[in-house]
Amino acid sequence: MNDPNQPALVVTGGNLLFPTDQQTPDATETAKITADGVLQATQKMHATFAGIGSHDLAAGIAFLQQSHKPPAFSWLSLNLLDPTTRRPLFTPALQRQVGGVKIAILALSDHTSFQKGSSDFQVADWRISLPEALVQLKKEADCIVLLSNYSLSENMEIARAHETIDLIFQTGHSVGNMTPVVINKTLITQTEIRGKYLGVLDIDWNGRGAWSEAAPSPQGKKKELPASTYANRFIAIKQSLVSDPEIDALIKQTQRRMDKLRHGQTP
Repeated sequence: MNDPNQPALVVTGGNLLFPTDQQTPDATETAKITADGVLQATQKMHATFAGIGSHDLAAGIAFLQQSHKPPAFSWLSLNLLDPTTRRPLFTPALQRQVGGVKIAILALSDHTSFQKGSSDFQVADWRISLPEALVQLKKEADCIVLLSNYSLSENMEIARAHETIDLIFQTGHSVGNMTPVVINKTLITQTEIRGKYLGVLDIDWNGRGAWSEAAPSPQGKKKELPASTYANRFIAIKQSLVSDPEIDALIKQTQRRMDKLRHGQTP
């Protein structure tokens, strides 16, 4: 944000912890240490929630449950279910107030990534889980944000089916930054996963409805505002950026843990 006093919401869409959906047994412990460091760094940047992508489950449900500690930090997934009770294993949705706007945030994990199934969890199709949740959230919130692990094509279908969703931040199967696109009444965008870029989306919120990219008005002519305007940019995280002492200490701590593991010690 250009103005440090501007109300802001830190969003982590998912696929935060691991680079792939599965880890080989000999690499799992090293990957867990790295993932723990990534999560701690994310929390130091004042993130209090994250969606659950298929990559985040690479070390199993139990690993995620260790760090699921609402309200300090919540893992979100509406459709990641207990196979016995069919209830969400993590927080299905939560609410935040930003600059006087009541925002509901919910997350979906891509059910198509789990075709083999698991005894620890089930992932329901969004067509089953999403409609009922939106009915209630529409009553409670001014703006609805979806963190989606689905592909762009699937998110476009979601947007066409549910115009009450205002924003979709996706962490699907394609890697890279994606300039926002408007489908129906929903703005869809994506930032490169696992901390390579910081995506900044500045929004002038004027209520649910159409979206338009912010642009300067012609001189002397008053601009007719649509429902909401947005401006987007991606900031590359480079080694040349001024380091943060807390993050530096965290990186060194993570490296020490990995060194102990390599030498057969308890990290």
